[in-house]
Amino acid sequence: MSETTPLVSAIMPTYNGAAFVGETIESVLGQTYERLELVVVDDASSDGTREVVASYAEQNPGRIALVRGDEQLGPCRRRNDAIDRSSGDLIAWIDQDDLWLPDKTELQVELLRQRPEVGLVYSGYEAFDSETGKTIPWRDRNSEAEGEVLVPLFERGCFVAAPTALFRRDVLTRRNLRLRETDFSFGDDYFLWLTLSLDWQVARIDTVLARYRRHGANESARLAETNFHETRIALLREFLATFPEAGPRLGEHRRKGLAQQHLKAAGFERSHGRRWSAAGHFARAIALAPGQALRALRPGAQT
Repeated sequence: MSETTPLVSAIMPTYNGAAFVGETIESVLGQTYERLELVVVDDASSDGTREVVASYAEQNPGRIALVRGDEQLGPCRRRNDAIDRSSGDLIAWIDQDDLWLPDKTELQVELLRQRPEVGLVYSGYEAFDSETGKTIPWRDRNSEAEGEVLVPLFERGCFVAAPTALFRRDVLTRRNLRLRETDFSFGDDYFLWLTLSLDWQVARIDTVLARYRRHGANESARLAETNFHETRIALLREFLATFPEAGPRLGEHRRKGLAQQHLKAAGFERSHGRRWSAAGHFARAIALAPGQALRALRPGAQT
């Protein structure tokens, strides 16, 4: 394998995505960077997803691999299956309904080639309505960071949009990592970004290089109906327990990050009429970071 042209493995879990997976595959095949394979692991789809992917695999031998799952185990597990099946030194994250712009991979590979201290590079993105194609506001650019990102990731949340990410396989092998499978479809990306930030720098290409499709079957739409901030608190505490060195490196930001999520959880509970549960989260936020929690009570304050 040439040092300047590493193989990129794009990993894609699929489940009942026949309506849009073909367009996603086309965006992968349309990359200007040629040394790229796509590994698709289907999570027991009941529509025509497998047939669509299989058709592309037949037309592109050696570039697309389809692995058929016999039971539904969730996208977190299926991404691990795809990584196990992949061969590239670089791994790209793509979901069945999102799109890449043609020069995404080429630009990101070049950055990683030039900067060996960087373990992950992500980019700007835009969201669009699946039915109309209209661009909709989604990206929170102000929360993004690069370089040493452990503190901003822990305190601000997951600002790396997964479909924009390209990371080195060494990120996984250095600590013998697998993607987190604690939840059916939540947090495997965020947990990995936190973990790699212990060892690597993160770079950002601010240009929009991916498009995030919004539609009724988005997993994020389902999660939005739940208080996923509680799940994120559990994830952050799991990260701290798994990697004890993270606590001292975070310092006071450990308490601030947890408090921030408790405040968000409190806001969700309050908006759903669960006042006692909201009060419990707010009390935990006060215990962790009193000043931060009290400032959230001011009119116009945002958590």
